[in-house]
Amino acid sequence: MTRRDVLLIVIAGAAGIWAGPGSAAELPGTGADAGKAVVYRDTWGVPHLYAPTAEAGLYAMGWAQAQDRPESLLRNLLGALGERARADGRDAVREDLVVQAFDHYGEAQRHADKIRPDVRKQLQAFVRGINAFYREHPSDVPVWWGERPVDEFMIIAFARLFLYSWSIDDAFEDLSRGGIEPGFDTPERGSNEWAVSPGRSAAGAAILLIDPHLSWWGPSRFWEFRIHAGELRGSGFTLAGFPYVGLGHNENVAWAMTTGGPDTADVYALTLDPKDPSKYRYDNEWRSMTSREVVIEIKSAEPQRHTLWSSHYGPIIALRGGKAYAAKTSYADVVQVNEAWHAFNTAKDCQGIATALDMLMLFPQNIMAADTSGNIYYQRTGRVPKRPAGYDWLRPVDGSTSATEWQGLHPASDHVQVMNPPQGYMQNCNIPPMAMMKDAPFKLADVPLYLVSDKSDTTSSRGARAVDLLSKDDSVTIDEALALAVDQRPYGVDRWIEVLRQADAKFGAPRQSNPDYVAGVKDLLAWNGVQDKDSTGALKYWYWRTQLLKEHGADALAGVARRVDDFQSGLGAPPQPLAMSDEELDAAVAAFETAMTQLKADFGSLDAAFGIKFRVGRDEASWPVGGGSMNEIGMGTLRSVGFGPEQSDHTRWGRSGQTSTQIVVLTKPVQSWSGPPIGESDRPGSPHYRDQAEKLFSPAKLKPTWWTPEDLAGHIESRTELEPIK
Repeated sequence: MTRRDVLLIVIAGAAGIWAGPGSAAELPGTGADAGKAVVYRDTWGVPHLYAPTAEAGLYAMGWAQAQDRPESLLRNLLGALGERARADGRDAVREDLVVQAFDHYGEAQRHADKIRPDVRKQLQAFVRGINAFYREHPSDVPVWWGERPVDEFMIIAFARLFLYSWSIDDAFEDLSRGGIEPGFDTPERGSNEWAVSPGRSAAGAAILLIDPHLSWWGPSRFWEFRIHAGELRGSGFTLAGFPYVGLGHNENVAWAMTTGGPDTADVYALTLDPKDPSKYRYDNEWRSMTSREVVIEIKSAEPQRHTLWSSHYGPIIALRGGKAYAAKTSYADVVQVNEAWHAFNTAKDCQGIATALDMLMLFPQNIMAADTSGNIYYQRTGRVPKRPAGYDWLRPVDGSTSATEWQGLHPASDHVQVMNPPQGYMQNCNIPPMAMMKDAPFKLADVPLYLVSDKSDTTSSRGARAVDLLSKDDSVTIDEALALAVDQRPYGVDRWIEVLRQADAKFGAPRQSNPDYVAGVKDLLAWNGVQDKDSTGALKYWYWRTQLLKEHGADALAGVARRVDDFQSGLGAPPQPLAMSDEELDAAVAAFETAMTQLKADFGSLDAAFGIKFRVGRDEASWPVGGGSMNEIGMGTLRSVGFGPEQSDHTRWGRSGQTSTQIVVLTKPVQSWSGPPIGESDRPGSPHYRDQAEKLFSPAKLKPTWWTPEDLAGHIESRTELEPIK
């Protein structure tokens, strides 16, 4: 089946009723469907892929991805080819040049034979499924894609583009710290993850939170699915154009990732030959750079020709003052990332996850896992070069000498890691290892800085809130875990409310004649500190903190915020005294009065709730939402939402943050819940175009995944059978 074209047979019944091809008692994938490749869709439109083999399952996966994301899948692959400007115009040219410089597609073609044969066959099956769908639905293929089929090298290139971009961005950040701005912004990335052991779980099983925070649109728009196909049996999310469960669980183990990890790339400053700038000094000789001509096709414009230069370190990413700056990444010719994900998808326990990390194929991340045997595990992973001592590896280093050459790779055993910490819990919300729990068990004195990037115990609002809650709960229930995944209370908010209380008591008297000031203070002092969509206090708090930022600037406000927020107390440090000067207190109430005037001007009433301003939606429809990622004003919550700019009606819509939140309880069988922000389908006519935004994300809920056949049976909306043509 996976080697041939397919004939589609669609059998759809009433939503939520499994009639099946045979007996009503038959479970999905059994009876008349046993041995067939079938895509069942549940009442959220999420595909459940049943097939007799892994290859057949990945074929169905490719087909279903193309069905749900017909344009974004190809756009992701277009980006991996360095051809986005064909679809998006001039604004994408620079991004295309970076992709072309690192030559993801060329590296995939040159090194694909390194991929283990069975994994490569599965990738090829995934590609055949994608192509089968587009052959059956040619109108779904965008004009800018052309008539070429998808090939396996595009899939490998996309994995390199997305996952190894963390390492490439390391190089651009080194360049920036050296005083040379790369000319574009690196993407915003963040995540939450935490694990509790069976001893701290009311279910008597480990619990894992999976919660990446990325853009809701573009390459990081996640796609949800379940799979039961030979060795592949699991639930979770992946990217359009990527096979396997990226973040989720199988029958035995679950895994999560957060941004933050070792340093895996460097920049080398090369001294150019003044007589021939195509050469650079290396030890006592001049070496020649290589060049490659590329043509960038641009929508509604003439193509551009560019010359890309490269040294033995890697591509040249900047030229300044007789020097060339070369980026060296440890993933330069690595194409086996899908092998690592295959290992995750088939792991039997946390040790299986650790063995997958031994391959050094994963990008720099904080990996956390939990299994049905009761283990919880953490590793700060990455493909980390061994660097000679005596150099500042956070900035460009001298590339004219072999003395700065890397000296191999650190094995995974060198990485910061722990299995079953004595605390019985751990969390990572983009913070260093020492801030993951109270009294963290890591010994970092002799660990090179570049293996951790940060040896401090500095935490954030999210990190402090997570540790505070987890450390105080020695019997986490499933309901508590689900609530913690979407917690909307910023750490330190009580201390800010106390600041307003003190400020009003000392400097509020002259403002008592302003009824809006009086009503606003009363409401905010009674607020419970939760940024709920229906809270009027939360919106007043936002206006107040925003006004303080406007009037005093980020630097001045940051100094006050460090004293008031007191994040380190979440790790068990003694609370700092809340000592505010008269000048600061007077400024607080002055800003509050102005903020209430602005709130009333924007919405006509002080009774406006947080969700009137902050929304989640798609196209013309939106719904109120709580939480937030407004860290610059102290409103960063575990329920992360990054909002776009203010619109003409004063609303701000979510565009990033929680992309694929999951709670996994490692009982036997595994139980799991999930909650993406928008909907499964990219087709505007689909009932699943934005249903989860309205019914789940707005009310801050997660849905059961129904990932076992028994759970799915009562929630099937449609059935699509993929049959071979005889």
